[in-house]
Amino acid sequence: MTRIALFGAAAAALTAGAAFAQPAAQQQAPQTRAQMQQMVAQRFAARDANHDGFLTADELGENGARMIARMDANHDGKISLDEAVSSQLAMFDAADTNHDGILSPEERAAAMARMQQPAPAAPAAPH
Repeated sequence: MTRIALFGAAAAALTAGAAFAQPAAQQQAPQTRAQMQQMVAQRFAARDANHDGFLTADELGENGARMIARMDANHDGKISLDEAVSSQLAMFDAADTNHDGILSPEERAAAMARMQQPAPAAPAAPH
């Protein structure tokens, strides 16, 4: 996964959840792990147009294929609620450096700063 994809995914987790983004005016960043889990479940249900318990690229829209590639842990071409929650909680947990289940403003700012650092150069291919 590229640094850009990680930045986008982590930034979304810190602000509202990539696969379930809403207009900025409607977003409220989750402060706790439980709030993150609840938000992902609500947005998942809203996106699951056919109510089959999975999100497909069509249901996810313009970036659907990219989101599936990132979050589809079992590689079945769709995202289950468990996969969506796991993906978003992993990013939340990475930002929650003191592991108290709450993202403080300082932890959120530090995570955003880490994501904005340039990606390390790829190693040169052997000749």
